Amino acid sequence: MIYSLEGKIKEKGSDFIVVKTDHLSYQIFVTDFYLQKIKIGQTLEIYTYLEVRENALELYGFVSQQELKYFKHLHSISGIGARSAMNILSLVNISDLEKAIINEKDYLLTKVSGIGKKTAQRIILELKEKIIKTGQETLLEKDSDDSLVIDALVNMGYSLFYAREALKKIPPEIKGAEKRITQALKYLSKK
Repeated sequence: MIYSLEGKIKEKGSDFIVVKTDHLSYQIFVTDFYLQKIKIGQTLEIYTYLEVRENALELYGFVSQQELKYFKHLHSISGIGARSAMNILSLVNISDLEKAIINEKDYLLTKVSGIGKKTAQRIILELKEKIIKTGQETLLEKDSDDSLVIDALVNMGYSLFYAREALKKIPPEIKGAEKRITQALKYLSKK
């Protein structure tokens, strides 16, 4: 897994940047907000998510760990691919997204291409539980264990669909990434 990269921006496209590090250049898909802030020649550190598919390896980049965490949560929802998750994060900033989810304003999410009312309601349903109100700020709960389980299963060769299905079958009282991965593998071995 490529957690982050540090390098100089060599090129900008409509939805990506090319970051040169030492003797390698990486194409990284980023949100519109991030794309507007950066300039060619600028040196930066960017948090990344590597999407492994049958016919492609795509790298997605984020300005902060919080943005990366939101991407992973959105991407873990059935029917939301990496591009849709990036499009959501390109549409609104994280605080506005949190407010829309808490206030159940699905019309904001339906502005994203490919997300209809039912998908927007599913996003709200699944993410609302993970948001904690703390005064003025809201933060996602620390359920990185589920992200680790999905990442581990995908890296073992399981499809994202089966990884998500296995995750749903793990009893909530089982805590810790290792124990949750073991339970997921037990479920998948019966398939």
